[in-house]
Amino acid sequence: MSEPRVQFTNAGLAEMISAKNAGIKGAIKYIAAGDRSYTPQSGQTALQRERQRVEIVDYEEISLTQLRMGAKFSGPLEYEVREIGFYLESGTLLAVYSVPNTLLTYKSANSSWIQKFTLDISPLPTGSVTVVVGTENLNLMMTEEIAAAAAAFIKSEATNIKLTHEQMRISERLRAIGA
Repeated sequence: MSEPRVQFTNAGLAEMISAKNAGIKGAIKYIAAGDRSYTPQSGQTALQRERQRVEIVDYEEISLTQLRMGAKFSGPLEYEVREIGFYLESGTLLAVYSVPNTLLTYKSANSSWIQKFTLDISPLPTGSVTVVVGTENLNLMMTEEIAAAAAAFIKSEATNIKLTHEQMRISERLRAIGA
């Protein structure tokens, strides 16, 4: 049995090649989730049972062949997540991920499921991909940088508190000796 992998679609690949030949990039804009599990096929044009499609909320280029994208699935829908689709700005299904008889995660009603997805784009024409981030940018990919900045700020403030405390002690000593 082969390892589960992302299946690029014929339609998605054709659109990416066409865009590359026209001197433009194909834009990945949406990530969709569905509740069917199966072995994805290159001839697919849609998820088998799409439940929700959302705009990408954040992304980073990990390397020339890997993109990490974030999505936020929210609202009243409740469903098992068994298939994931990556859609181009045009609405064309670019790629599908699903594993037969496998639950990937669960989206509860009236909640938000926030997920990062890493997509290996090496099967696509070199330099043919861009990502369109929607209006709700969560900066999911900056968590390490934000955590490092927060830690540095906290350390700086702890040093300031120690210095202020030391100044207060010196002031008290000077008052005590009548200076």
